[in-house]
Amino acid sequence: MFLLFLAVPGLLVVVLGYAVGHGLWSAIAGPGGAEPAGWTTGLLLLAIVTWSAVRRLRAGGRP
Repeated sequence: MFLLFLAVPGLLVVVLGYAVGHGLWSAIAGPGGAEPAGWTTGLLLLAIVTWSAVRRLRAGGRP
């Protein structure tokens, strides 16, 4: 059950980043290469959110 509380928000962050990256790439450069751009954006967003959460936890919950 604990894994569910970590996996679902993480998956949502990756999917959101994927949708934004894929949409932007398709709008700017066309459909070619949009899928790798989407995955890269999604994983980058996940890394940023994870880094931010770890930093906040190490600071004792202060922003």
